[in-house]
This record gives sequence, structure tokens and C-alpha cells, in this order.
Amino acid sequence: MSDAKNNEIGEPIDRPSIYRTLLIAFVIWSAHFAVSYAGVLVFPDDGMARIIALSAGLIAIAALVVQVRRLPAPRSPLALGALGLGAAGVIFGTFPAIVG
Repeated sequence: MSDAKNNEIGEPIDRPSIYRTLLIAFVIWSAHFAVSYAGVLVFPDDGMARIIALSAGLIAIAALVVQVRRLPAPRSPLALGALGLGAAGVIFGTFPAIVG
């Protein structure tokens, strides 16, 4: 049983690394949203909210890039799709803070 776990055989959603990647991508996206929204609530109509949103966006994108690099060699399209969706959510969540 441990041998099957190490080789990660089976359907893509059954593999622990892919499930973990799906979870981490959406946790990063939601954490970015929470920090950006908190910045707007604490500093309404202030430049500090933009700085917080941009900083959180850069940190979130960096965390997603680290996750892409940590994926095993034959990268799963499901995991890459989740990371791409998380990156798009972070970018489009940061965009309103930039525009103002």
C-alpha cells in the first residue's frame, strides 16, 4: 500500500499531490482576497489600501509560482488549471485596487 502511495497511481483527483495543490491554490486566492478586503475596510479611500492589495497580490503570485515549481515532473493539467485559476483570481482581485 505504501508503494502505491509513493508512485501516485490512479485517477488525477485521487493523487495526494494534486489534491493538495488544488487546496493550496484556492487557499492562497481566498487569503489574498481577505487581506485585500481587510485593507480596504481598515483604510477606506486611502493609498495604504492600494499598497496592501498590491503587496498581497505579489506575495500570492509568488506563492502560486512556488507551488508550480514544487509539482512533480509530469505536471497534471488539473493542478495547473487550479493554480492558473488562483492566479487569475489574484490578478483580477488586485486590479480594482490599482485602478481605484
